[in-house]
Amino acid sequence: MKNPIYENNSYNLRNINELKPHPKNYKKHPDDQLKHLCKSIEENGLYRHIVIANDDTILAGHGVILACQKLDIKKVPTVKLPIDSTSSKAIKLLTADNEVGHLAISDDRQLSDILKQILDDGDLLGTGYDEMMLSNLLYVTRPESEIKTLDEAKEWVGLPEYEKSKIPLKIIVSFENEDDRREFARVLSIPITDKTKSTWFPYKENDDTKSVEFSDEE
Repeated sequence: MKNPIYENNSYNLRNINELKPHPKNYKKHPDDQLKHLCKSIEENGLYRHIVIANDDTILAGHGVILACQKLDIKKVPTVKLPIDSTSSKAIKLLTADNEVGHLAISDDRQLSDILKQILDDGDLLGTGYDEMMLSNLLYVTRPESEIKTLDEAKEWVGLPEYEKSKIPLKIIVSFENEDDRREFARVLSIPITDKTKSTWFPYKENDDTKSVEFSDEE
């Protein structure tokens, strides 16, 4: 079935300065993302067209344009659609380009294996992942029989200066009333307030890791 929209498209190289960002593009492109885009462009070139409306307003490819500017690339391949940038069709295309990919379902195990293979052959820059993100992916998606702790995930990835964390011992102490709680703290010489929920013994200041926890019971 023929589609006049695509039959009438104009494919060509355009000066990057002639293209305008869409005023309704709600996606922001932080430096971390642009670093990955730049690396991908450097390694693979521009393998996708920038989609523009009939007035040269960008409908798809805003992030790529920003990456090209960082790389001092003057011209980009574009496909011009014969639609007005303010039309509902143009806004729908812009939104679809941003959102439809979110509906895909990833096989996280296969993804982590692929990312590890890429990492072993070089680095992850250009994939959208870094070593810490891969470690987190492993930790939350692999069963405990394979990856017990985040430290093990870091070791599997091969992060430098890996050191096993020492997990502090903890004990929960319950009290029948506030007086008992304060007497307990006095005997152990632990400063507490009405808002104290956890502390170290022996007492340490300004540390997020807790070894003694005060728990309110109903």
